[in-house]
Amino acid sequence: MKNRIRSRSWSQAPALCIWLVAGSVLVFLPGGLFRFGWPKILVLVLALGAGLLVRSGGRVPRSVRMMLGAGAAVLLMAALSSADPAAALLGRWPRYEGVLVLGVYAGLMILGAKVLGGPERNHRWPVLLRALAGVSVVLALVSLLESVGLRPLGGAADLRPGATLGNASDQGLVGLMITAVLALPAIRGHRANWFLSAGCVAAVFTTVLSGSRAALLGLIVASIILVLGVVLGERRIDRRMFATVICTVVGAGLLILLVPGLRERLMTGSTITGRWLLWGQSLKMAADHPWTGVGPSGFVDVFPAYQNQQWAIQTGGDFPPDSPHLWLLQALLAGGIPLLLAALLLGASVLAAAFHRIRTADNPQRTQLIGSFAAIAGYCAGLLTGFTSPGTTPLAVFLCGGLIATTAQQAPLLTGKLGLAVERLRSGRVRFALGVGAVAAGLAVALPATAAEWPMDAGARLARDGDIAGAEDQFQAAYSLRPWDSDTALLAAQAFAGPASDGNPEAATRALKWAKISLARTPGSIEAGLALSIGYMHTGNFQTAKDHLDTLIARAPYTTALYIQRGVANFGLGDPTQSLTDLQTAASQSPSSPLPWSIMAGIYDRIGDHDKAAAARVQADQISRQ
Repeated sequence: MKNRIRSRSWSQAPALCIWLVAGSVLVFLPGGLFRFGWPKILVLVLALGAGLLVRSGGRVPRSVRMMLGAGAAVLLMAALSSADPAAALLGRWPRYEGVLVLGVYAGLMILGAKVLGGPERNHRWPVLLRALAGVSVVLALVSLLESVGLRPLGGAADLRPGATLGNASDQGLVGLMITAVLALPAIRGHRANWFLSAGCVAAVFTTVLSGSRAALLGLIVASIILVLGVVLGERRIDRRMFATVICTVVGAGLLILLVPGLRERLMTGSTITGRWLLWGQSLKMAADHPWTGVGPSGFVDVFPAYQNQQWAIQTGGDFPPDSPHLWLLQALLAGGIPLLLAALLLGASVLAAAFHRIRTADNPQRTQLIGSFAAIAGYCAGLLTGFTSPGTTPLAVFLCGGLIATTAQQAPLLTGKLGLAVERLRSGRVRFALGVGAVAAGLAVALPATAAEWPMDAGARLARDGDIAGAEDQFQAAYSLRPWDSDTALLAAQAFAGPASDGNPEAATRALKWAKISLARTPGSIEAGLALSIGYMHTGNFQTAKDHLDTLIARAPYTTALYIQRGVANFGLGDPTQSLTDLQTAASQSPSSPLPWSIMAGIYDRIGDHDKAAAARVQADQISRQ
């Protein structure tokens, strides 16, 4: 073993990398506040560490590497020119797609090329197939239990589950990718491939049970590519494959009709309408920030200014999205037109490399590459209504690396002394040392960031239960583990704002403290500004609270919660008329919320208008029963 480590290689390292990447789909943190993000990143950093012990394999083509570098440079400039450079560089809750997470994504593409390319590729792809099949069976079991109303992983019963991904769309996207990779080996293999067949069937179930339109669209795209890939590659129609595809489509349709939750989810048009509204307002935002966008992770703070009346009526406007749910808009708004162009050129480079690899591969390898291409194409189709995340993107980029891997030797870009210096930096020992340093730095961030989810959950729970001192201790512990994260302070402020609104002055003081910390890092946050106003109001500073709310409403005029809180502040200042006006505005913006009517009823009682108070209570009761 000492000799192996000394030579920086280990025969089991490729298999370990594959299992860690595939297994990251199942990783979550029991008892954490957001259980599905940082634990996956931690496992993926370990996979990159194991990749340092893999002997040389394939590599990412130069054209793809150049476009990755160009995109990274554009993102860096966009982050530095954004309103909150530190937050843009480090990432925001819950996906934290900053330097570390995006670096992990890029590293996994390189790792995929190294592990699934090169001379040993024929021995490593079967390991990937078995790993994905095993993951698929477990994921399908959890998905099935959740589809019948159980919550084996915990979570609120009234929220749409997402198995070990924490999000139903992510669950479906992972299911479709596994389906595409396993489909051809399962359909065209021998009886010994029963395990792959089971994994493929389980992946189809996972996709359909997610109830995600994006995942089903991706599954259709992947199926078309699989059929075309076989027909065009072999110049014949595979009847067995066509029969399997037809049976899959019919079975998926029956499953949707038989499961009430899926039928209701897929047949309703409210989500589609919401997407069109989101995209329309996002385009207006992009038009105002064409060259640098709003910076990575800046969408959540800027979007409230672009909400309109229709958006407020449909969603309430109180929980701004952190993404436009369309990868083209995501790139445009993160880094402006330059990043969108870099993303499109990167896609074209990957497409060209993939076609070349598939065209030049032998038959067994071509089957695996077609499956990977179908998986990536299906994933990109799903991102037309979704967003990247640590649950889905790592598997996609790992497969992409394996798909486009090349072993061709390329001449250096630079010559002379500068070229020689660059080649020395690219030497094995230097790259290994740099890789060890990068993995160590990643672990130093990811490990405490993951552990912080436990005290975050405990703090939120204690705040709800009224144990303000205990909650404060837990949030302090979380902040000490993740001091770079402005959203740790934001979540603490929001947790204390709830009991503060119920009249707890100690909670109001804590909300005030944490909101100030959050705003010092992300001064554009409407959510932190709202928590700050609640803290001021319930510590007796009604005028200061109102002044802050006036500023926030000027920036985000269709955020219902701002009007509700300003209505409370105006009443505290002795102006019930203006208070009722604000609450009526809130009621008109969120007709499905009983809260404005309940508060109005209390105000009418306080000013002696009991008839209007009774009418307001009736209205609140009617809305609550709907």
